[in-house]
Amino acid sequence: MTRKFQSTPKFDKQFKSLDSNTAKQAAKTIDLFLKDPAHPSLRLKKVQGTGSFYEISVNMSIRIIIEIVIKRKDQINTFYIIGKHEDVFPV
Repeated sequence: MTRKFQSTPKFDKQFKSLDSNTAKQAAKTIDLFLKDPAHPSLRLKKVQGTGSFYEISVNMSIRIIIEIVIKRKDQINTFYIIGKHEDVFPV
């Protein structure tokens, strides 16, 4: 299975608005997800009540919501939104 990655315009806008320290942490988290999505520090978990949305942790307050969809032989990973925990829920 091939893993493919993309982001929404909303995610891109939110990412650009992060302060520099948080943006560095987020970039590091995304890089880790690309290399090893099962890494324990990501704390990957399914968003309750959704079919295909998952969250990973950048730090104790910042989350990235990812939509993971299987299409044929591809796994499409869409970085959907990024922000404080209380701002990204509900999706």
